[in-house]
Amino acid sequence: MKVIFKAKLEILHRTDKVKKVLSKMIPSFSQCRPISNYADIKDCLANPPEWVNRVLPLKKRSSFVIRNNPEDCHCQEDSFNPGSRIDSRTVPKTLVCHDYKGGYQADSYIPFEGQEDKTLVTDGYPFYNWSQIDYFIYFSHHFITIPPLAWVNAGHRNGVKVLGTIITENNEGIKICDEEIFSSSTEMREFVYQLTEIQRTFGFDGWLLNFENKVKNPGLLISFVDILTRKTHEQDSENVVIWYDSVTKNGELKWQNQLSSENRCFFDCCDAIFLNYTWTEATLIKSVEAAGARRFDVFVGIDVFGRGMFGGGMFNTYKATKLARKHDLSIAIFAPGWTHETLEKNLQSTAFHRFLNRDDAFWASLWPYLYTHPINDFFETDFHIGLDYNFYNMYIQKPQISRILYPENLKTIPKYQQIESLNYCACLSRSFFETKNVCLISTDNFEDAPEGMFAHRIFACDIKLSGKIGLYIVTKRLTNNDNTRVKIILRTSLNSGALRLVKLLDEPNASPTNNVTLLEVNPLKDHEIQYNVTLNNIAKRYMKWLNNPRYTGSVLLSMYEFSTTSCNLLDVAATIENGTSIYLLDIGLIQLN
Repeated sequence: MKVIFKAKLEILHRTDKVKKVLSKMIPSFSQCRPISNYADIKDCLANPPEWVNRVLPLKKRSSFVIRNNPEDCHCQEDSFNPGSRIDSRTVPKTLVCHDYKGGYQADSYIPFEGQEDKTLVTDGYPFYNWSQIDYFIYFSHHFITIPPLAWVNAGHRNGVKVLGTIITENNEGIKICDEEIFSSSTEMREFVYQLTEIQRTFGFDGWLLNFENKVKNPGLLISFVDILTRKTHEQDSENVVIWYDSVTKNGELKWQNQLSSENRCFFDCCDAIFLNYTWTEATLIKSVEAAGARRFDVFVGIDVFGRGMFGGGMFNTYKATKLARKHDLSIAIFAPGWTHETLEKNLQSTAFHRFLNRDDAFWASLWPYLYTHPINDFFETDFHIGLDYNFYNMYIQKPQISRILYPENLKTIPKYQQIESLNYCACLSRSFFETKNVCLISTDNFEDAPEGMFAHRIFACDIKLSGKIGLYIVTKRLTNNDNTRVKIILRTSLNSGALRLVKLLDEPNASPTNNVTLLEVNPLKDHEIQYNVTLNNIAKRYMKWLNNPRYTGSVLLSMYEFSTTSCNLLDVAATIENGTSIYLLDIGLIQLN
């Protein structure tokens, strides 16, 4: 772990001016590094980098998840169907294993504290569908992989546990295991202590154990998994240790592709097993039988590159996902950065659009087999995913909508006709404004729709509301002469059990309704915003658009304030009026008192 001095490092300021540091050796970024050698562990612990103090705590998530159903995308405005809410402990889990170009690419650079708005000029790979997953593993082929700060904080802000990786491979791995970490019980216990200290120091949430070489003393390996898991849980009961299906109980390197008597001893000692990728439906069935009550702790390995995979991976990855879910097993999606890594190199000018289109198509194909974790705290977002046209910055990644956005142009996806799970409504789709991605809400693709206004679900929520609440929304019409408007609807549940709609009106109503069933809220007038310090400061952010002649009449800011007795916000939806399509640029829900 060391500071990197970049004489010609390009950095991006929020003013969108790119500057080159040419004349002075200025330490613009530090960098996260793995531990490649056993001998380097002590030095790492003795001299941790400054950024360890900037790790954010893991955010507590809602206790339930929502079963993804394409039919729940929208409903008529006054209906109330917040989706199938299920205890999160009673459904299989989803794990993402990073493995992008060997790890430690642009994501490893860390701007100095207070300079998070500076960005590397490069096109890194961002993951942004955090509401759909439970665990994120940062993976590389170094001995000890420490997740970079950008990934730990992005995961933690979204309530996702981020794990590091311990890996040994080939002849070098045999040497590390037999001559160092498992040479004796004393050495093994010292290694356990070092790993727990690394995890504590760097603030992540557990380990993937990936031993891919023969081990001379399998008894010590089994004890290692058991003791490491116990110590990891002592540090924090929610920490996780996962075993990768590789070495057997006899120390042989023999992938099982199932939970079997050969790897059961490791599964019994830790929190979960990550199955190797060349499984069949028959081995999935055997794994279900072997796991018994712990079937959700069996993660079916799914390699997006398709190496030896059922269904072939890539845009057919959904086939393996569907089969694993058929047997109610958890899934481990390996190398989803395939959508970015395999972009055509000679088309860099369109890489940003093509990546998002490919990535949205990939995740939308999996969406029916995943579960959504609702937002459970107040939030503000401009939907930044950590990537603009050429600028990469995971440190300013913002919350995304709860449903995966429909691809901008599905016809550019190879063999897209085969992705059966994409045959659902495209009312919330990916689009672009200036250098960033935004959400396009549209009813253009509705066929044989019944009469009436439709509420399009944007956020699934589990947020406690009480007292004075503020909400603001920034939209952009497709043209300056367009008259499309948008109305926000909050679906809430009162403590009495009664369901209540809160409608944030697009135009003032002289006599807004206020009863147990419905609360109508008029938009604030300019002078009302000016006297509200919090909302007035927020409004100032958007002057660059509101005062820009290019956007006169097309970019709109609406702000609201209302009071409520204690209730639970179930979801946030939007209704389009006087048109069919509008861009959603920013939205925020804040506590005002």
